Amino acid sequence: MRNERKVVLTSDAFVTAHEKCWRFDASYRLRILLRSGEGIPFDSAKSIRRTPLKTGLGAGERVCYGEFPGYGTLSFETRVLVNSTTGFVDCTFVPGDMAGLDVTEICWPAPLAADEEGSYAVLNTMQGQLLPVDWPAEVGEKLPFGGQMGSESAYMPWWGEITPQGGYLCYVRQSWDSAYTVKHPAGGPTRIAVRHLPSLGEMRYARTVTYCFVPAGSDYVTLCKLYREIADEEGKPRTLREKAAQNPNVAKLIGCCVMHVEGKTHVTEGSYYYDKEHPERNDRLVPFSHWTERVRFLKQKGVDQLYLHLDGWGQPGYDNQHPDYLPPCKEAGGWEGMKELSDTMRELGYMFGVHDQYRDYYMDAPTYDTDNAAMSVDGTLFELARWAGGRQNFLCASLALDYVRRNFEQLFANGIHLEGTYLDVFTCNELDECVNPHHPMTRRECIDARNQCFHYLSAHQIAPSSEEVNDWAVGAQVFCHWAPYMEGCAIPVPLYNLVYHDCVIIPWMMPAGHWGIPEGTTGFLHALLNGGMGYMDEYAEGEELEENIRQWKVIRELQRHVAMEKMVDHKFLNSDRSEQRTVFSDGTRVMVNFKENTYRIDYPEAS
Repeated sequence: MRNERKVVLTSDAFVTAHEKCWRFDASYRLRILLRSGEGIPFDSAKSIRRTPLKTGLGAGERVCYGEFPGYGTLSFETRVLVNSTTGFVDCTFVPGDMAGLDVTEICWPAPLAADEEGSYAVLNTMQGQLLPVDWPAEVGEKLPFGGQMGSESAYMPWWGEITPQGGYLCYVRQSWDSAYTVKHPAGGPTRIAVRHLPSLGEMRYARTVTYCFVPAGSDYVTLCKLYREIADEEGKPRTLREKAAQNPNVAKLIGCCVMHVEGKTHVTEGSYYYDKEHPERNDRLVPFSHWTERVRFLKQKGVDQLYLHLDGWGQPGYDNQHPDYLPPCKEAGGWEGMKELSDTMRELGYMFGVHDQYRDYYMDAPTYDTDNAAMSVDGTLFELARWAGGRQNFLCASLALDYVRRNFEQLFANGIHLEGTYLDVFTCNELDECVNPHHPMTRRECIDARNQCFHYLSAHQIAPSSEEVNDWAVGAQVFCHWAPYMEGCAIPVPLYNLVYHDCVIIPWMMPAGHWGIPEGTTGFLHALLNGGMGYMDEYAEGEELEENIRQWKVIRELQRHVAMEKMVDHKFLNSDRSEQRTVFSDGTRVMVNFKENTYRIDYPEAS
């Protein structure tokens, strides 16, 4: 895959790789976009100078742009370099004089055209999807969080396209200050383009995207393996085995079912979810003692591994007044009731974890201070009132670890034994930046700050979890709430698991019809196909509960074999893609039939 003799720049195409010519989309406008909505096309420069580029790493072309009418001394350059060792092609935007420009994004390079019949795009929207060039529906018009990388819009900072003659993987190197656009009208074609974002209001450094070309016969699995090689070389991932060596609760988590339970719910007037017609519905309470009894009951039913995730355990109620969430809800049982639940979980050999939040910064929190909120480049504070707690800003992530430490030291001091904790939205929502001079923070520093919170938990033998998964967190995160498929995706495919299955544990909601579960399929079969965890319905009884337990036992056995293994292959076994197969690095093979709702697991013979 890495052979420079098969990758060369040509005059009539972007690059010839493995005997296939790849071309930019000539209709795409290379441009600088300003906050005013105005665009500065690259080709409006009066001075455009092309010169050969040769370095100790390879050769290519440099283009310098200047003398833009109406834009003073604006200048920049682009570089395209074929690496003579790897054959990878680096496309770099180098800012020159851009002073005084209120830039919102740089649109360069243009997307590659992969329009041949049988071609498809490989997209890391949430768990992943394949998008055939002629797919009959529109896809990509509204990516989550504006297509910003490091969010659920792109669990991993790359995309690719496969054609019958070969393919490519495009790796966005500075993903924290990047977004991307997918345009696919009904019937195609597909165009995927990077958008370079300013950092703290300025284009302060060079930006690179790397194209890695693969030969004919490659597929999406090829691209996933290639990216894992790159990630390993860069030191991004830590495997579950490595994490378990530091924290034994990582191994204890394998085979557990997850039970997500509620405590106090309070929806504040002014919240998007406040029910004006039925105000009594805005408050609900389930005491800690209810869950203490429930877990004892499940133990008697033969559930010997369980992770309980407790929402709404603080006095304010679920999604209220963070980060000032303590003490535990008095009406639910207070410190005493929460400790009894914690002690019971430990006695039964179960695992106990809580929901917590260090991004949503509620304006009615007792210690709320506007000076702690993340400040936008224009000096304003982002504000919304969507969630149960009402009006909020975002807490600057540079302060998050101190609040985590403050709160968890109180939990420890009161005898609350935690083996897992969920830090909400960190790996789902976009990265933040802050220009407050008291705590300035770039998006790259936001990654470090969020990961520090995960590392704090691990240092205290608590397995860290967050809402979804992300490439930037794979060295610290142990498990998540879910990592399902984006609504409206074309062909669901487990790209994240194909890269990082051995690094993060992903639970699946079990029934059909749940958010993130593709239509006509069940979460149970997805859990098996992906070698993941399964949820236990917290209120199920009778036959429904017995079936839930039966399914969990199948998942548990599979997890014990493959949780720490790589997923090395995924295939569609029939034309309507209802039959699928995954293979894990220990030789385990899982086949599911979503149409017949059946499965088969072949474990390797014992040596």
